[in-house]
Parts: sequence; C-alpha cells; structure tokens
Amino acid sequence: MRGTHWRRVPWICLSCLCSCFFWPVVLGVSLFPFGAHVRDVEFVRRTVDFTSPLFQPQIGFPFGSSLRDFLYFTDNGQIIFPETANQIFSYPNPPFRGFTGWDRLAVVAPFWDDADFSSRRGTIFYQEYETLHDGYRPPVVQQVESWIKSFTNTLNYKARWTLKVTWVNAPAYPAQWTFGTNTYQAILSTDGSQSFALFLYQSDGMQWDVSQHPGNRVLMGFSSGDGLYENSPLTFQPAWQKYRPDRFLNPNSGLRGLQVYKLHREERPNYRLRCLQWLQREPQWPSWGWNHISCPCSWQQGLQDLRFQPNHIGWWGLGSRQLCSFSSWRGGVCCSYGPWGELLQGWRVQSPWHLEQELEPQAWCCHWNDKTSLCTLYQQRRPHISCAGYRPPRPAWMFGDPHITTLDGANYTFNGLGDFLLVKARDGNSSFLLHGRTAQTDSAQATNFIAFAAQYNSSSLAPITVQWLLEPNNTIHMRLNNQTVTFGEDQKIFNTTGVIMTRSGSLVSASLDGTVVVSVVALSNILHASCSLPENYRNHTEGLLGAWNDSPEDDFKMPNGTSIPQGSTEEMLFHYGMTWKLDGTSLLGKRDDHLPSNFTPVFLSQLLKNNSEDKNLTGCNGNKQCIYDTLATGNTNTGLDTWKLFRVYQQTNATLNQYPPSIGGPQVVKAFMGQPKLFDYGSSSKDVTFTLRNNPSDDFKLFENGTLLWTPNSMQPFTLEILARNVKNNLSSVARPKTVVCACKKEKQCLYNETSRVGNASLEVADCKCDKNTFGQYCEHSKDYCEEQCFPNVKCIPGKGCEACPLNFTGDGRHCSLLEDSRLCKNNSCPVDYCYNSGRCYISQSLGCQPACMCPPAFTDARCFLAGNKFTPTIILELPLRTIQLYLSEEENATEAEVNASVAYRLDKLDMRAFLWNSRVQKIGPPAALASGKSLQRWEVFSEFQYSPRGPVIDFLNTQLLDAVVEAFLLKAPVGKWKRSEEPRNNVVFCPVSRRDVLSVIAWNVSALQPYLRCNSYKGYELVYSPQDGFTCVSPCSQGYCEHGGQCRHLPDGPRCSCVSFSIYTTWGEHCELLSMKLGAFFGILFGALGALLLLGAVVFAVQRFWCSEARSSYLVDSES
Repeated sequence: MRGTHWRRVPWICLSCLCSCFFWPVVLGVSLFPFGAHVRDVEFVRRTVDFTSPLFQPQIGFPFGSSLRDFLYFTDNGQIIFPETANQIFSYPNPPFRGFTGWDRLAVVAPFWDDADFSSRRGTIFYQEYETLHDGYRPPVVQQVESWIKSFTNTLNYKARWTLKVTWVNAPAYPAQWTFGTNTYQAILSTDGSQSFALFLYQSDGMQWDVSQHPGNRVLMGFSSGDGLYENSPLTFQPAWQKYRPDRFLNPNSGLRGLQVYKLHREERPNYRLRCLQWLQREPQWPSWGWNHISCPCSWQQGLQDLRFQPNHIGWWGLGSRQLCSFSSWRGGVCCSYGPWGELLQGWRVQSPWHLEQELEPQAWCCHWNDKTSLCTLYQQRRPHISCAGYRPPRPAWMFGDPHITTLDGANYTFNGLGDFLLVKARDGNSSFLLHGRTAQTDSAQATNFIAFAAQYNSSSLAPITVQWLLEPNNTIHMRLNNQTVTFGEDQKIFNTTGVIMTRSGSLVSASLDGTVVVSVVALSNILHASCSLPENYRNHTEGLLGAWNDSPEDDFKMPNGTSIPQGSTEEMLFHYGMTWKLDGTSLLGKRDDHLPSNFTPVFLSQLLKNNSEDKNLTGCNGNKQCIYDTLATGNTNTGLDTWKLFRVYQQTNATLNQYPPSIGGPQVVKAFMGQPKLFDYGSSSKDVTFTLRNNPSDDFKLFENGTLLWTPNSMQPFTLEILARNVKNNLSSVARPKTVVCACKKEKQCLYNETSRVGNASLEVADCKCDKNTFGQYCEHSKDYCEEQCFPNVKCIPGKGCEACPLNFTGDGRHCSLLEDSRLCKNNSCPVDYCYNSGRCYISQSLGCQPACMCPPAFTDARCFLAGNKFTPTIILELPLRTIQLYLSEEENATEAEVNASVAYRLDKLDMRAFLWNSRVQKIGPPAALASGKSLQRWEVFSEFQYSPRGPVIDFLNTQLLDAVVEAFLLKAPVGKWKRSEEPRNNVVFCPVSRRDVLSVIAWNVSALQPYLRCNSYKGYELVYSPQDGFTCVSPCSQGYCEHGGQCRHLPDGPRCSCVSFSIYTTWGEHCELLSMKLGAFFGILFGALGALLLLGAVVFAVQRFWCSEARSSYLVDSES
C-alpha cells in the first residue's frame, strides 16, 4: 500500500471509500504514511534497549502542568519527557499497577512493553514537523489538526509542533524466541498551549503472543509526572484484549485501533511561541549610524531635554519614570529611570501610539520564559539603548527686551523692530526655520517678541508649521498649519503626527518630529523663547542665533557671509541684527500694524548714563539684561522676570550638560555555589560612593570602594543592582551585571555559557555537563541500576541491580523470558472455552505445552472458575476530594502564582502522595509593615487531595493529614527546584505554621466512600476496609464463612461450603454450622456407657462386700476379748 500506485491516493480518502462500500463494517484506522518515501528518518539499534536522539521543541511541550523541554522515544513503545538532557533511560518494564497520579516519570505510552530489536527484525521511523508560522502545512499536520478538533471538541486548533513515531514490526523480548510483531504509531502535537497524543495501531498488525508475556504487563496511556494521568480503556481488560489494541473501537471516532488523549491540564499562554513568531515577522532593525539617538543619562537630564516626553503607561516592572522621543525618520526611543534618577534601560520603538504592544515582545522573549537565547535574538532586533552616545540638544534663548544667547553661547541684546530670521538649519533628512516678530514695548524705545513661527520639513512628513501668538493677560494662542490648537481645561498634551505640544501654565512647548524643540513662555506680556537643536544641525545654521560650530567668534555672521567681531558696540550689533530682517517672507504672514521706518532703540550705555543711581536696579544684582529691561520699560517686574528667566535657562543648560558617574566593571559575574568570589567595580568620576540597591541577598556584600563579594548559598531569584552616586550633585548610575551561579555537583561540570534564567530576574543558572555516572539538573544523582524497574517479582538491590529472574525464567533480572524454547509448543493450541470468566488461555511451556489460564485476580483455580482471592474494588463514580484550608504568611512579596506553586510543591512531597491541586489562593487584606522594613502578607489557600481505595491513603487523609501539613511547612524552602521561568517559582519561604493554621474543610469517612466503589466479581464479595490496606473486595470464604473446618468454594452464585465429617459427628448446613452424630457411633457410645456402668456397679459391690466382712471379723475378735 505504500507503493507508487497507492501514493497517489490520500490514505484517509481510501478509508472513506472503504466505509462507503462496506458499511456497516467498522474499519480499522490506517496509519499515517511512514518510511523513507515520506522523508521519515529511520532510527534503530540492534540491541535489547535503546533510546532515540533527544528532541527539543523550541516552544517546549505542554504536559500536565509543566512545559517540557526534552523528549525521546525508546524501543519499548514509550515517549519519555526527562527532567534534564542527561536523564536518559529506556525503562523496559512498565509499572504493574498502571498509571497513577503519584508517578514521577513523565511518559506517553502507545504500547509500553519489553521489545527487542537485536535480531535484525523491525525498525522505527520518525519525523518532526515544526509549523510555528502560518504558511505551508504538511498533509499529516492538517489531518492531525482535523482529528483533534473532531475527537476532542477543540476549536481553532493549529499545530505548531508535531512528532510522528512509527514502530514497524517490533518484536517482543526475546526476539529470537518469540513470534509475531507489532506495528503502531504515536503522534504528539501541540499548539504551544494545548497538547494531544494520537495512538494508531495497524489493523491486524498487533501480533504479539500473550502466552509469551508472563504477567501481561503492557501499558497504554500517559502520566505527566506531576499528577495528570490516564490509562487506556484496555488497561484493566483481559490480556488477550489489551494486547490487541488494533481491535479496540474508539467510541468518539467510530474507528478501531485509534486512541486520543489530551495531555495538558489547563491552557496556558506560550511565550516562547509568541516570541518566535514575533522574531520571524520582525525584520532586523536598520543600522542607526549617524542618526542614532541615545537616552539621557539621568532623569534630571532627560526632563530638560524636551525632545523627550514623560510617559506613564506602567510597563512591566520598569519603574514609574519613563521618557520617550519619536521621529518619523529616526524611529523612537523610550527610557526608564529608577528612584534616584538613574537610567535603567532604553528601547527602540516604532510607534508612539502603541508602546505597550511594542514592549510585549520584550516580555515574551526576555521576562516570561527562561530561554536566554530568545532574549539574545530579541536584542538583535531591538538592541538596548544606553546613554553612551547621548548628546544634549544645543539650546539658544530669546528673552526680555530681546536678549539673545546664541547656539555657541554668545550673549547680546537686539531691539530690532519687525520679523526676523532667528535660525535656519538643514541636514540630510530635514530642515528647520524659526522666525520671530517684535513690537515696540509700550512707549519705550525698546522692543520685545510678540510672536514666533517654526517650520519643520522632512522627507517622511508633510511640512509642519507651528505659531505662538501673544494675547492679553500672558496667554498664548497656538496655531498648527494655520489651524487653532485648543487645549482642554485639564489637557496638558496635544499629540498629532510629527508634533507633540505640551502646556504648563503660560508655557507652551512644541517638539517637532522628536528633533527640534521650541518652548515659549509669556511673562510681563512679553514672549520669551528657547530653541533646542539636535547634534546633526551643527555647522549647518544661520540667523540671529548664530553659526553653530562651537566657536562664538563667528556667531555674528551676516547673510552676505561677513562677520562683526565679538565685543562690538551695541550700535554695530543692532545693525548686524537688522540684516536678518524678513521682508514679505515671514512664516507669520503680513502684519496688521504699521511699523515706523526709522525706529532706533535706546542702548544700555545711554540708559546707564541717565539712571546710574536708580534704586530700582538693586534687585538685579548687576545682571545687565535685568538692568536694561528695568530702565528701558521703567518696570522693575519686567526686569526681574528677565533675570529669573536668565537663571532658569542657565540652570537648564547646566543640568543638560551634567552627567552621572560612570561605572566600570564586569558585565557578567560568575560564581560556584558556596565559594566566595571578588569582583571590582570603579568609576572615573570623583566623590562617588557605591551601594547595593535593595540588597538582593545576604550572599552579597559591596564595599564603598566598589569591591563586590559574592558567596552564593541559595538560588533565590534576585536582580543585582550596583548604584554609584555622586555625593556632590546627587546624580546616580546603576550597573546591572548578569549573575550566573553554578550549582553542579563539581565545578568542572559547569557550563557558564549555557544558562537558564531564574524567574524574572538577572540570576541565571549554569547548565551542567554530567559524566557517565551522574544525572539530574545539577548532576546530583548517581546513576543506579534501580532507576529502571526490574522484571515483575524481581527485587532490585541499590548499587547492584536486579536480582535473578524468577524460577523457570532466564535473563538478567530486568529482561526475563521462559527457559524453554518456544518453538516446542508452536503447533499446540487452546481448546475452545477452556478458561472461564474472561480468563485467557495460553500454551504453557513449563507444563509441557499443555493449556493454562491467566485469570483475573479474584480466581483461585487453574481455569478461572473458583473465586476467593482478594482484589481492589472498581471505582464506579469519581472519588470525592479531601479539602483543607491553610493560613500562611510570607515576607517576599510573592505573587499568587508563586504562592500556589510553593504550597503545591510542599504538599506534593508529603509521605503519602495524594495532593491534587490548590483550588483557591487569595490574599488576606493588605500587607502589614514590619520593623525590619519588609512587609508581611497573609494568604488563604484551599488545597484538595484525592482519595484512593488502595493502601493507607484514606486513613492518612482523614487522621494524619493536618499534622503532616504542619510539619511540611516547618521545613526549609526547596533550593533550586523550579524548572522554567514561565512557570512560577516554588520556593517561597513561609512563616512557620501551627495546628490552628491548618483547618479541615471536607473529609469523607469510610461509610461515605463506600458507594463510590464496587466489587465486580462473583456474587457475595464484600467491601472491607482496613487502615493499612484501604478498601478490598473480600470473599466470605476468607472470613470464616464455613464452620467446623468446612472448605469454602466461591461459585458464580455465591460461596458454597463443603462440610467435613469427623469420626463421631457429621457437619451439615449452609455454613457447616450444624453437627449430627453417626448411628454406629451412637450405639457404640451407648453400649460402652452401659458396660462401664455395669463394671462400675460390680466394683462397688465387691468393695462393699469386702468392707462388710472385715468389719464383722473385727467385731468377733473384740467380743472374744
């Protein structure tokens, strides 16, 4: 069927065609196409046990409540999910009891039994399908998706990773003696949040001989290793049924030989998948080169750089201070700052309107999963922004009766009247114009600005024109592209494409495409302005604000290219300024007022001549701008406002050019568990002290000179932050080195370059490279022969291995087979209906090829007819749950998920593993402040446990559970037990609890549990409970049903007694409780008794006669005397 002809017809269509022609025959399921012709990989080893290469799905595999990183298949019909990559075993013998919630091995078992490929028969094929992104989906994946949707009622399922494994003609152990092979297939599929398994058994392809498998221990189903499990419906069926799963009819699909399982406990978001999908559709960020922008180095510096605007969107744990800047041609950058104003980190962003959505990928790739490689890939797309290349904008000011500070810092006063070019700037991407309009200051021979207009052009935006127009009462009328801009009563920001305007009182600022910022304030009915230009306009400016080239010497350059020197007279500066007057080309349009043609201002030298003793000048403290404005206007307040603005601008400029201290030192610190290690940090700045912010752990000590001592003693997640603070200007920087701890058994096993993150913190744990004799996450376990289960009824001795095989078996104790050559009995067959009560007949080699029966546990005879043995009852209704209530306290500010995981971890480690889950976890009130500075949070937790009919579980849950829980919370928190950072940590340290903190909510006594159980066997079996054994189905035969030594036989209609006769009595009755004496015995006793009486009478007579004669003789003698 796998030939060329059949390859043209889809296999599922063939099944449908068959169902049309042969209805109502129930079809066996067809396996998915397998083999080299469909690009499957063949993998087989000619040994008794072998395992496949390790599969490592990029998105992990949800199994139970965990996200598993590794899986492999074995020759024995299992797919195993180990905790670590070095924990590889083949496990040939399944547990005899089936899967339970206490299994620690995570395994999916399509047909778990001891196979043997060593004889060169059989093989295995596999193929992995990764469909992370929408696009082409192989037919196998499409059909798997279709079946999962149909058979599990799962809507919109889209497989992202699928594994197909096909065991072809797999022989049973030992291959050289056994006959018949099995062909079957397992499909694992996940969409990242849900996971499923499909088992497909080839019709008439499951041919192992049950008689060759003593114990009939094949197991199908799964166990997640953390409490979720499901046994195949065939598990507790007779052996001849469960060894033929190809004949099992799936009631959901109507197909034989198909079993479908849901493997996840609950749907959870898969952040690895989201990250990988984002990485695939997100191109590499373009090179920044010359137009690269960095973050301001401190919050204080950033507040003065008006290209950056405060943002309060509350990102994930990034602090409450953020500044963002956007440009159409450069993109955007957002920066986050700590409580001391120190820069924490910055990110490039593309859109100013969707910051939270843009930062989600960072959380997916870097915070919400433990794969550091994904964070590295994210940072290639979105490199972190530092302040290493930050250059503050160059400010220029126009204030008072106009006093101007140029871009290079030259100061002069210019009282021209008209519209003037303040600055014209251009670079390769954009151009900028700023015009100003002056009017005469009341009746004074001076002028002041009454309007400004800015125009910004770039290749990626339409021209932007912003106007500031002075109105009465120190108000400013704003226009954008000739449209009035209105701020609401509480509105402080106006946002539109390419422009962000902010209003604070009478101050209105405009950031043009995140490149140029113009701020205008109205004071004393005068407009005062500052203009900040970016670094890329250097050497490309002209106008009243000077030629920006860091040299004030040529700032007074006129349009014709000539310059006047610094220190020129006020008259020369006035004539210089008038050269930049605009005639009919102003951005402010035509003036409404008429300007005098011969206006000449008054100069400071003239004012000082006439007012050298003016007392109003004392408040100016010698400031020339303040003196000029006071004298020119005759208004002291105007002069003082000018001086105030001058100081504000100076302070702004000083803050913009003041940097926090630098920090030098290793960016990655590595240490081995328990061993102290020193690291040196320093700063090129003076007057710097070093501290640890929120001392993350007692394992760290930082000296004031910057020496860091780390002695790792635990793996509690933390973020190391080294704070350097300048004690003079109070500016701070922070270093956040990556911390890598190695907890391997030996230091030489540490792989410091291969790490996994612990929670959402800077701590990473190094992977371990175990040697051949160790395994485990930290190579903490020595390989023991008892890790893998021995053959049934064979004990394992730690350090040595399995004992010898049972009598009449041969092998190494793990693999055992019957001694006789199975070929001796190959021509023998079982008689029809030889075994009763679902017993399975087989030809026994040990009985000389005679038929024998494998019986259900209740039966005692060779042919499964007589019952009497004890057995575990059948659960007919799902057993109820045992519920307790816990009151807990912790000081670690843990999340609900972390408390849930930590409580579950402790309860799962109780001596009796019956814990199921926490049904509710909630805080009790707000946290309480402690004297230590920490806060104490109380929690209420409802925990549920699963009753089980077997063993001492019921007695433990009803009588010992509460004390065991108290003891569990007296133990130390687990160290390093969490597996993945997308899962909450499970090592929250709780305050010790007492008996009053653990309350019983729901408990079920023995009589209440009885209705959930049934003894499915012969009539008369009773449900018996004992604290040690739990519930057991017991035959009356084992409880003294027959008296007086009667032999009890449990028949289909109930127990029957075979009474035993004694030498004198005969027992009879239903329970042999009645006694009858035999007739011969009666007469024997009667005559015997009569003979005894006669004899006794004779003796008495003789004695009496003798006594009388003696007495008479004595009397005669006395008489004679």
